[in-house]
Amino acid sequence: MSYYNRFIIRRKLKEFIEEDCSYADVSSSIIPYRAETTAKVIAKSSGYISGLEELKILFDLLNVTIVIKKQDGEPFNKGDIIAELKGKVKDILLGERVGLNLITHMSAITSTTRKFVEIIKNSGKSVKIACTRKTIPGIRIFQKKAVEIGGGDTHRFSLDDFLLKDTHLRFYKGDVEQLLRNVKKIASFTKKIEIEIEKVEDVLIAARNGADIIMMDNFNPDQVEDAINLLKQNNLRDQVIIEVSGGINPENIVDYLLSEPDVISSGQLTQFPSEQVDFSLRFD
Repeated sequence: MSYYNRFIIRRKLKEFIEEDCSYADVSSSIIPYRAETTAKVIAKSSGYISGLEELKILFDLLNVTIVIKKQDGEPFNKGDIIAELKGKVKDILLGERVGLNLITHMSAITSTTRKFVEIIKNSGKSVKIACTRKTIPGIRIFQKKAVEIGGGDTHRFSLDDFLLKDTHLRFYKGDVEQLLRNVKKIASFTKKIEIEIEKVEDVLIAARNGADIIMMDNFNPDQVEDAINLLKQNNLRDQVIIEVSGGINPENIVDYLLSEPDVISSGQLTQFPSEQVDFSLRFD
């Protein structure tokens, strides 16, 4: 995942350190400045690891030598050594909580994404699982990256990508055709246009008026099936990408897989990761 902008990652990690230590680590004032030690990051649970590139960048910033013992996306078990550290005690302590918080949160997202991916794989369906823009302000790059490491799709990163939601549609009094026509006038040829529909029959209007992606938000499985069948009956199914979203979780996702949409997106991946993980840092 090295294509993510390392300059942004470094800047954000510096901000996190400043947030955790705005002036001085007073608790560590009792430790001599030159005192050095070795330490290990150890798993206290099982799951799929994520955030190791960030952990290395963090401790590189603090001049702490770090040897990563796993790779992003790999499974880990309770007791596994994730990383080994060597450096000044004060510097290790300065990065401890920031590093543990980040790999814990990212690994929870990666582990939850893997759970969705495995359910889809076991169903035999060829459907992508994606996250949404429901992320915590300031750490979207880390949350999106954790989803990707888990085998999910990052969806759109920001408002720079088109997604015409129910709010836009209401401004146009539900006129899907007019909304799409106006957007097509301003959209770059490099952009795909996604629109959220509210009624099954609107799937045809969207497909016939230039939508690249049609989102069915808060549709039940029967409605999704009806909409997809309507596209098939009109020879339009292969012209659009179908995304299903809204209240989808590991317990009900199989019901939505039956009609074979192209993408299922869930805010749970980043908002409420179901798979909880934990790590600790221990001095040798």
